[in-house]
Amino acid sequence: MARDCSTTVRDREISESSLNRRSYLKLTGSTALTVAGAGLLSNGAAAAEYETITVPAGSQEQFQVGSGETFENKLIDISADKADARIVASGSDWTIRNVGFKGAADMSGPHSPGENLGGHPNLIAASGTGTIEHVYLGDGVSGDMVRKGAIGVSSSHSGHIDLNEVTMNGWTGNAIYAAGSASSGGGNGTLAFDRCLLKNNNISHLRIANDGTTVKNTVIYNTDDVPVHPINGGVVNSRGVYDGYGTTSNVIEFENCHIDCTDANTNGGASALAATKTTFRVTDSQIKGQLIGNVETTNVGENPSHEPPKGAPTTAEQAASGSAANGENSGNSGNSGGSGNGNSGSSGNGGNSGNSSNGSDSGNAAETASSADDSVDEQRISASSPSGRFCFTYKGRNYCFDFDTISTLMTGI
Repeated sequence: MARDCSTTVRDREISESSLNRRSYLKLTGSTALTVAGAGLLSNGAAAAEYETITVPAGSQEQFQVGSGETFENKLIDISADKADARIVASGSDWTIRNVGFKGAADMSGPHSPGENLGGHPNLIAASGTGTIEHVYLGDGVSGDMVRKGAIGVSSSHSGHIDLNEVTMNGWTGNAIYAAGSASSGGGNGTLAFDRCLLKNNNISHLRIANDGTTVKNTVIYNTDDVPVHPINGGVVNSRGVYDGYGTTSNVIEFENCHIDCTDANTNGGASALAATKTTFRVTDSQIKGQLIGNVETTNVGENPSHEPPKGAPTTAEQAASGSAANGENSGNSGNSGGSGNGNSGSSGNGGNSGNSSNGSDSGNAAETASSADDSVDEQRISASSPSGRFCFTYKGRNYCFDFDTISTLMTGI
């Protein structure tokens, strides 16, 4: 089993923002910038134009977001060989909105017991009070030796972060690591997840433990495509939600969630929910997989859907343009209801490892590791959909038209 990193090490990984620090408002040098028009949203409104930031091979970029600042409508292309990037957000009232990372990460964060392949440990490092909204972190990692997570929250985090419509697929070092702030001496900050999609992440999809944290309208599942963790002989330990810190008085609330994480797709270390230290309180949800520890359920069935929540982006381009996902909301998941209140479960083997590493190839993300030269063609392909959306490129800009929307508008004339 992969082991937990110490709080000190994890803080250092997440807070290395002072190294190579630069503002996202001063993008110069080797990073290539282009702007694409994203066409129409599915509701007929004009989608926002977005900026494409292409990170060259062998380069690492970092974008700082401070108090009161907003980083939005960016497509960050890290598909070139050994290209890496991350956003570091701290302070109060910051916002990361309509951002898509494109390309599988092939640079790694620190390995245990200390090997570092030169990459950032997370695509986003966050603390303080802020919002992460309509963000795609779904192309995952490119190989088994890449240890990387999507979002890391410092153990000193003492504020509140809202995460709405965030997609995190295919990571080896937890899709999100935020449990350290519930440790002794931690900041005890809270998080609120709404309409998020997490698929095929190793170690855990959500690593959370703070009292007052909530998870709503969110879909979490694994298949047989969870990427192998780079240490301990290639572990696949794909928990849905795991804590690892805190006490039973720390209550995490789940509502209208679909979670499907079973051992059938791993080497024996999976569980749907593992509340080994805290208390998970789950209502009106559908859960498949082991429930370990202090899990209280009300109106919970066993038939989870894998359909993305409404609004969760399924491509980097979709995120950057602010477009809504084609998938519908996962719906009122508790209707088939079942086990009333109580502790559901088997003790299994899932509650003990809790390492902050996960990784995987991204499930429904665009083809990974494509070259920057293919970016325009990929935007055209990914924007085209069976729902009647047509895209084309003219003078370097990408334009999209949703014929379903046009048809609807025409019928009202």
